Amino acid sequence: APELSRADVEAIVRAELARTPAATPGAEGGLAVEDVAEIVRAELAKVPAPTAVLTEAGVEEAVRRTMAEALQPEPGLSGSEVEAMIEAALAAVPEPEPGLTAAEAERIARGAVASIPPKSAPADYTRFFVQNAIARYQTQGLDATLAHYNRADSIDGQWYVFIIDEKDIVAGHPDPERRGLDLKGWVGTDANGYEFGKHMLSATGDGKWVSYVYQKPEAGSFSSAGAGQLEMKNVWVVRHDGLLFASGWYINADEFTQAMMNLAVQAFRSGGVAGVQEYFRNPGTAFAALRSAANYYNNAEGVEGQWSGFIADESGTVIHHSDPRMLGTKIHESLMDGAAQAGTQGQWVSTEDMRFWMVTDNGTIFASGWSRKDTP
Repeated sequence: APELSRADVEAIVRAELARTPAATPGAEGGLAVEDVAEIVRAELAKVPAPTAVLTEAGVEEAVRRTMAEALQPEPGLSGSEVEAMIEAALAAVPEPEPGLTAAEAERIARGAVASIPPKSAPADYTRFFVQNAIARYQTQGLDATLAHYNRADSIDGQWYVFIIDEKDIVAGHPDPERRGLDLKGWVGTDANGYEFGKHMLSATGDGKWVSYVYQKPEAGSFSSAGAGQLEMKNVWVVRHDGLLFASGWYINADEFTQAMMNLAVQAFRSGGVAGVQEYFRNPGTAFAALRSAANYYNNAEGVEGQWSGFIADESGTVIHHSDPRMLGTKIHESLMDGAAQAGTQGQWVSTEDMRFWMVTDNGTIFASGWSRKDTP
């Protein structure tokens, strides 16, 4: 039998996926990652002569059996997630490749399964989701990629991909009302008037985070019947071939604030105030976009409460603040009392005028939260 090239294997896998019924389980259905890995490993092991180059029939049979079992309605991965896993694996195969051995195919499949971050790590999963969209574009082309992400069933829980073309126009989005619009217009402006579109357009191949308020889809739909509430969203944007590929997740503000302060403590331990500043200025961190968004919201009419973050020494003197004008000032006595009780585990400290998550570490006070605009 003739040896298979990378293109041959891609064609076989796509053909098998195309024959898979579209009605696959959602984000709560399918197999667990470990189960998929075991199925792929077992099926590839059945291919005769493990060191021999795979034949077309051998790959077809392995993929058919694997997909038939992987898409059964059991808890774990959905059909779209398995498809994404295989697409990412194929994109990782170097060009040109004269043929794949059974061992090489197993390595690729196992690597693809292991590379999927859990949704419990939303920043990592978001980066994976965007990179998988770029891999789809590289292997299938722009038209097929747009056709896929323009479908409502491409929405994976709170994650969906949108694509901006070279003219700053929304070319790909599961909500048809947003397609064809200029990102510099209303579609790139949130409910509070924050023009996040221009920040997205400055993204490079290294990627950047952009935060803003947006509508959260419910039940995999943007229709009026399934319209969700407005929530803070953190989006990872990457420029590739002149296009912007982006996706993001919706932020639980309390959990996000706590996580941000924990990372600030770690950065301070290793580099002091300069280390904290360097960390949050890095466009690759999930918190990098908060400064520009917070600056806008803190000055926007009709937005209640100002967000701020600060570090204070044992005496309560501010040594770092999101508003440089606050450097050298003393924090409120109520916050000092709260900091004394917070310890390294942290706790929320609330008064009539403010609500802050506070952590103390070796006498240094770390805090982030909200206060009324008229609070001094």
